[in-house]
Formats: sequence, structure tokens, C-alpha cells
Amino acid sequence: MSTSTGLSLSTPPDESAVARATAFGIDITLLIENLRLTPTERVQRLQQMLDSVVALQAEVKTRRERQAQSV
Repeated sequence: MSTSTGLSLSTPPDESAVARATAFGIDITLLIENLRLTPTERVQRLQQMLDSVVALQAEVKTRRERQAQSV
């Protein structure tokens, strides 16, 4: 991933924050993957994740209500 300055996140300069994060053990592959997406694609992914969380919450609520009724 190149930035407007021509720098690459996959081979950052030794003194950069990205290089320090990588040396510390932080996996930046998700950051790089997300930066390759357009802002619209990022919002779409976030919306899909949010929809999944809402569906999971609804399922948990339904199961808890069923368990409460059977007790």
C-alpha cells in the first residue's frame, strides 16, 4: 500500500510508527486491507458487521425469553 508520499506500509521506514508497531508485534495486515478499500466499501463492511451483531443480540434475547418461559 503506497501513500501519497510514495511510502509503503508493507516496508515502512525503520523510524516510522508502523515499523515500531510491527516490531512490537502488532499485526497490521487488517489495517493494510482496510486502507485498500474505498470509504464506501469500508462503510458497507461496517454495516454488515453491525447487522450481524444486531441479529445475534436478537437471537440471544429470543433464546433467553424461551428459557425463562420454560422454567
